[in-house]
Order: sequence, then structure tokens, then C-alpha cells
Amino acid sequence: MSVVLSMLNLKGGVGKTVSCINIAAALAEHGKSVVIVDSDSQGNIATSLGLVPDELSPTLADLMLEAIDGDVSSRRIVECIHTSGNIDILPSNSLLAGIDYRLSTALSRETVLKSIIDKLRGSYDYIIIDCPPSLGLIVINALAASDFTMIPVEAHYLSLESLKVMLDTVEMVRLKINPKLKVAGVFLTMYQQRTNLCRAIRERIVESYGKNVKVFDESVPYSIKAAEQTLYGKSLIEMLPSNPVSEAYKRIAKELITCGRL
Repeated sequence: MSVVLSMLNLKGGVGKTVSCINIAAALAEHGKSVVIVDSDSQGNIATSLGLVPDELSPTLADLMLEAIDGDVSSRRIVECIHTSGNIDILPSNSLLAGIDYRLSTALSRETVLKSIIDKLRGSYDYIIIDCPPSLGLIVINALAASDFTMIPVEAHYLSLESLKVMLDTVEMVRLKINPKLKVAGVFLTMYQQRTNLCRAIRERIVESYGKNVKVFDESVPYSIKAAEQTLYGKSLIEMLPSNPVSEAYKRIAKELITCGRL
């Protein structure tokens, strides 16, 4: 059965897009069919996989506008899918920036994206939604469409402080809109094992939230190679499969599959 997983962080620069791409690539290595739905108007998923967002049409923005006004067919959704390596993507571009305004006056405004995602469920094992780094109706739509959400947290105190806000947001959506929504877990990114700061943040997260939320054993180490991934238009797993970052994402993906949550 298809699993819809949103990658959530309301702070930019925490490795959310890199995490989406490499977890998707790792799941694909396990023989899973995967599509990434980019709900961020910056279009970073397409850029990171060698495509030019503003040259793509139609995109998620077109689908959501059509879904606001009426039904969108499965055939129309398939027209928007692009493939990079062993990953499919439903891209976004700058046109998505105006969707929040249109959603604000739409009927069933929290579930417009869900109406699109549900029509992809029969075609993929995993649907991963890359959320924008801000709390608005797009993020609410992504959580309303999801079975699970994952939260990448940079090993930095500012990111730690925002974790409570994100968990509260997930709980609000679970109570009001999507009672099946669960947190698959929290994992640390840009982690430097030798620093006291990183270890202290991990300990703080486990102490504060570990009883109610899974904190992944695996942390993604800091590496300049992760930032360079966009230059090559490929996942780090495809480009440098033995890199420590690639290995970390492989272990996170394996834990997702085997831990019984997904």
C-alpha cells in the first residue's frame, strides 16, 4: 500500500530537500517506486535533479489551481511527472507562490493537495512531499495529504527551538483535519560527532521528545558534498554511494522500512 510522507521543517537551510532526494533514492535502491512532490515554490527538487523549474509545464501549481476550481484527472497528473534517474518528481516553480491566496478562499482549502496525492497512491510505493519552510496553507495541505511526516533538524539551537512549533502543528492537523497523521520521526542533519554542541542538542531532543516521538539513531553528518549535489543534478547516493552522508540516508531509509512505522 502506498505511503505518503511529508518532509517538514519551518526553517530553511536544514537539509530538507537534500533529505527528500536521498531518502527517495535510497528507497528506490530497495526496489520501491518513489515520487517526490515538490510543494515549495523555489522548485529546489527539480533544480537539484538537473531540471530547470521555470521551464517545466505543467507543474504542481497548475494542478492545484485546477483542483481548486474542479476535479483533476489522473491522466492530467501523469502529464506533470518527470523522471530523474530512478526517481519520479512532480515539480513546482515560482507560480506556486501565489497558491496560498487562492487557497484562502477555496472550498475544502486544506485538502486540495490531498485530492491530487490520492490519485498517485496506486502508482507508487512512496510519495514524498517536500514542504516549504514556512507555515501556511501549502504546509497544512501537505500534512493533510500525508500518512506520516519526518522532521530533519539541523544540529543547532535555533532549529531545536522550532521543533516544538512543528510538533504542535502536526498535532493540530491530526486533531482537526487528518486523524491518521503520525510523526515517523526526527533526525539530525549537518551533524558533527566531535562537537559538544551537536551531542548536547541530540541529548536535548531525546530527553524532551524521545518518549513520544521516534528520534532516529542515525544522524546525517556535515559534508560539503551534500551542498554540491545540486551542481551535478543527481542524488548523492547515485553520485557518491559510499560517502558518509549517502550511507547515513541509506540507514535512515532502511529504518523507515523496517521499523514498522511505514
